[in-house]
Amino acid sequence: MTHRWHLSARVSLLVACALATSCGITVTSDSPPYEELDPKEKQTVDVILAELTALNAAIKGRTSFTIDPLLDRDHIDVAFEETLFAGNLGDGRLHVATWENLSDDQRVLIQTWFAAPTLEAARTTYEKFFYQFLAVSNGVKQFIYNALTVAWTYQNRSLFNLESDSIRNALAHYDAASRRAEMWTFVTTACAPVLSQYGATYSAHFDKVYLRDHYTDLANPKAPTGYMYFICRWITKGKDDAESLSKELAWLLSLKT
Repeated sequence: MTHRWHLSARVSLLVACALATSCGITVTSDSPPYEELDPKEKQTVDVILAELTALNAAIKGRTSFTIDPLLDRDHIDVAFEETLFAGNLGDGRLHVATWENLSDDQRVLIQTWFAAPTLEAARTTYEKFFYQFLAVSNGVKQFIYNALTVAWTYQNRSLFNLESDSIRNALAHYDAASRRAEMWTFVTTACAPVLSQYGATYSAHFDKVYLRDHYTDLANPKAPTGYMYFICRWITKGKDDAESLSKELAWLLSLKT
């Protein structure tokens, strides 16, 4: 039987703590191996792994680094419930919530985010956004951790900059992979209702200090609407700023020199 668990809200606090004060990160929740997942969860892991494998090939072709240890089905963590989360905390695992493991209220919230006409339409958008685009963005974080070390990253990069860098590199990756027309158009369309609905609440707060001080509210694992708005703003910014993937990766490597 698959072991079900809840990704604790402490995860959010740990991330905020580490990036704000350089304290250590420990994720103690135990997740089941791939073979114990249900069929939908296995399918999610396979989609994510395919995206990460393509990202890894692109990184290996341009640098001496990889995104190990994420290239392991057992390190793609999807078996937590009622927690709306996608992240790479530096613990050697990618954590991504599956649509099926969300609560009914969370699925309705996602439908609202994307202004989807039906829950099925919301599911389709959610899966592409979280299992593909955000999986790649969080895969880029593994490159950053491997190249710069987790400790250096937490000591020298704000959460705002880490997310911005990762999302910009994800956009550059899709451009380099000849998937710009697909993925850039998709995230632009998906984010349009997020930006229009929540801009009045969050647009004036889109900065690293506000994110640092209000992280636990913005990224509430039950309803992270504020963080979703920030993600869409980082995407908007990234579309303007992104250079070639080779230049983006080289810039990240230069941060520690």
